[in-house]
This record gives sequence, C-alpha cells and structure tokens, in this order.
Amino acid sequence: MSGGEADGARLLNLARHELLEEVLPQLSGDARYRARLIANAMKIAGQELTAGRDQTEDTERLLRGFAELAIADTPDTTTDGVLPTQKAIGAALRAGTLDGNSAFYDLLASLNERRLAMLGKEKD
Repeated sequence: MSGGEADGARLLNLARHELLEEVLPQLSGDARYRARLIANAMKIAGQELTAGRDQTEDTERLLRGFAELAIADTPDTTTDGVLPTQKAIGAALRAGTLDGNSAFYDLLASLNERRLAMLGKEKD
C-alpha cells in the first residue's frame, strides 16, 4: 500500500508498538504476561499478512511475465491487479493456444508448490 493508506500489517505493527511501549509498562503479573502473548500474536499475524501480500505480488508478476511471452494479445500490464492477465490466460486456455505448452504447466506447478509451502505443507 502507498502513502497514507492503512494496511493490516502496518496497523498491527502500530498497535503492537503502542501495547509494548505504553500499556505494558503499566501492567504487572498475569496482565503483563497476557499483554506479551497478545503482542507476540500481533507480530506473527503481521508477518503472515506481509508474506501473503508479497506472495500475491510475486504471483501477479509471474502470471504477467508468462502472458507477455506466451499469449499474442497480452493484457495491459499497467493495469492494477491480476484480473486482466487471468482473463487473457483463461481465454488462451479456452482457445486451445496453451495446449501442450510446457512453460504453462511449469508455471502452474510452481504456483502450486509455492502455495503449499506458504501453507506449510510438503508436496506429495
């Protein structure tokens, strides 16, 4: 996200900082322990949001790169979002122009492996 736009990871980081710097010093005992647990959960959630965003951006880049090389009517890559690229790949699939295209199958396998890795699962 850019400029003043709020995103989940940034908001979690700000709230975590406030919890650790302003609230935690005022707590003791069990309340202090629970606040630290909450801060750690916020840190993990923020990292997962950031990883998911990075994964999405990387997937968009891979799909656009493939479309530019393999599809005659490449969508405008200046358009935000992956939807135009997905539509172009879908149209190429329906038209049969990607039949037997090993680069396309390699792309799908790569995307599947990355998704499984993100979910913490190994390939069978």
